[in-house]
Amino acid sequence: MKNVIPLGILLLVLVLTGCGDRMANLENGTSSTVLSDTTMASVSKFPHSSMPVSSPPATEANLVLEDKSIRAIGTHSDGRLLVKPANKASVAPLGAPSCYGVETDLRWSGDYDMVWEFGENLTQIMTFPIDFEIVQQKDSPVIMQSFTFEDTDIFTYVPRYTDCHGLETYLFGVCNGKAFPISLEIKPGVNWMAISQMPHRLLKVANGEFIVTGGYAAGQDFINVYHFRYDPKKKSMILKSTDQMMPNDM
Repeated sequence: MKNVIPLGILLLVLVLTGCGDRMANLENGTSSTVLSDTTMASVSKFPHSSMPVSSPPATEANLVLEDKSIRAIGTHSDGRLLVKPANKASVAPLGAPSCYGVETDLRWSGDYDMVWEFGENLTQIMTFPIDFEIVQQKDSPVIMQSFTFEDTDIFTYVPRYTDCHGLETYLFGVCNGKAFPISLEIKPGVNWMAISQMPHRLLKVANGEFIVTGGYAAGQDFINVYHFRYDPKKKSMILKSTDQMMPNDM
């Protein structure tokens, strides 16, 4: 009995001492508990003070993608006109609202061709300018509108759906199973491959004329309204007359 009592007392003292040390550790903000390797890694990698509130914004570089898609289609009984990348092309969100569109719109840029697809054959019709770009609200191809002058079906292609001053517009013709670009002859020896039209006053065909209300920029006194007639031999729209209207009349 004399040996048992001191041993019991010793065990009691050790227990009380351990509890006292643990309480002291808790009061000092520490713990003697051993964390697993996984827990330690989580604590060191994500300290509470640096946890992100929201996902970091994506940079434009991360959103730029290579483009290999068809961007516009003009459907004809003999084939299809297609706007597609020639070599290197890319697509990315517009990124910021402007008169060219809203931040969620898509902007394509790079090397693009107009090609004529008939059967299993593809023929290059025209290469667009080096600074050419497309801005549209959706990823789906633009459907080109068409009208007919004599024996030629004419397709209009507008790469951007809105613009600050005028919508860049290209013309292409299909006749006897062949497709070709159509120029705009402003005067003898002066030909445009595209024309700007007012975003909210789109081109029209009336009385055999192709009528385009030109773009407008600050400082212009008048807006030009062009009247063309199609010449199938030249494959060109020939300017016949130009009207002028006041911006306030729009």
